[in-house]
Order: sequence, then structure tokens, then C-alpha cells
Amino acid sequence: MTDPSREPAMYKPTLFDRHGAGAADTVRAVAFGLLVFGIAISAVLLQAFRLSLGVVFWSAVAGAVAAGASLALSRVAGAGWRHVMMSGASTPSEDQFSFQESLVIRGQVAEALASFESLIAERPLSAAPRLRAAALYVSRGDDPRRAAELCREIQRLPGVAAKDDIAATNRLAELLAGPLGEPGRAMVELRRMIDRHPGTDAASRARLMLAELKSTIAPSPAPGEPRH
Repeated sequence: MTDPSREPAMYKPTLFDRHGAGAADTVRAVAFGLLVFGIAISAVLLQAFRLSLGVVFWSAVAGAVAAGASLALSRVAGAGWRHVMMSGASTPSEDQFSFQESLVIRGQVAEALASFESLIAERPLSAAPRLRAAALYVSRGDDPRRAAELCREIQRLPGVAAKDDIAATNRLAELLAGPLGEPGRAMVELRRMIDRHPGTDAASRARLMLAELKSTIAPSPAPGEPRH
């Protein structure tokens, strides 16, 4: 039976308590050093059949060097792995804007748009937040004019990627032809697409949309006037 008057023994922190996951590297390094020490001792004993203080000393030095090298390499490799896995440096991905999307899901569209506007101000040369904000202004924000402004900003970005320029121009042409009611300017944007990205699927689609717009805004012939 345990004596209640007796104080419990103080817990002594272990190597893993003091160093966490890094303790495993230390254990491996020491084990490797002892292995080298043993190999060195064995080699000398086989050759000389005797053990001297010098042999012991230099074997210990070899073991310590091996342990230190192993520990240093383990730490460098671990730091590199953590950098790659935690920072995403191995496979950089595009912004997902999960925070803004969560606001939209909760019905907080105004807050999501305000957050996008803050990102746009922080990243003056980034197309991604502008594209996502423009889409949200069209679908939920009821502000096609602001969406068109963002698309024009993307077109003017220095060194803008082709995919971003195409996406922005497509969106702008749709806005001009639709809610903004400026089909003539939409045709200008479509011609711009064809000139800037010749030979692409985007240019082919722009030609089709351009022909459709032309047929839509062409003046109807007067009664009795022959159609061309």
C-alpha cells in the first residue's frame, strides 16, 4: 500500500522531453558514432593485436566526428523537408481564396468583396484576386461596372500571363455585350483577343462571338429594301 505521507518522486525529463522530435536525430547520430568507433577499434586490433591509449583516443575522435556529421545532416535534411512541406515550395499552387469563399457560402457577399478589394490593394500586380472578385461582382455583387474595371486592370498589368489576359478579355466582352449594353465595345475587345492571341482556341471562340454580335447589331433593312 502506498504511504500517503510520502512525497512522489520528482519526474526527470527525458531526452525526448527536452528535444522533442529532434531527439530521434540525436539518438541516431550517437548510434552511428558508436558504430564507427567500434569499427575503428576492431580494425586496429586486427592489425596490431594490441590496444593503446592512442588507439582509443583516435577511435573516439572518429566516432565523435561521425556523430556530429550525422546529426548536422539530419537537421539540414529535416529543415529542408519541413520547408518544402509547410511552405508548399515543391508544388506552388494558385490562390484558392478559401476565406473569401467561406464568406460567400455564409451569405456574407459584401464582406467577401471587401476582402477581395483589400487583397487587390495589397497585390497591385496580381491578376488572381481581380479575376475572382470580378466573377463575384457579376454573380452575387450586382455590380458589372466594377467587374469590367477589374478586367481592364488585368489587361494593363505588366507581363500579364496569357491565360489571365484571355480570361479578363472574355469576361469584359461578355459584360459589354450583356449587362453594360455596349456591344460595339465588346466587338473591340473580341478583335483585341484575336490580335493578341492568334491561333488559339480563345481567338477562334472570339471570332464566333464577333460574328454573332455583328449579326445582332446590324441594322434591319427597310420594308421593300433588299437584304444583303
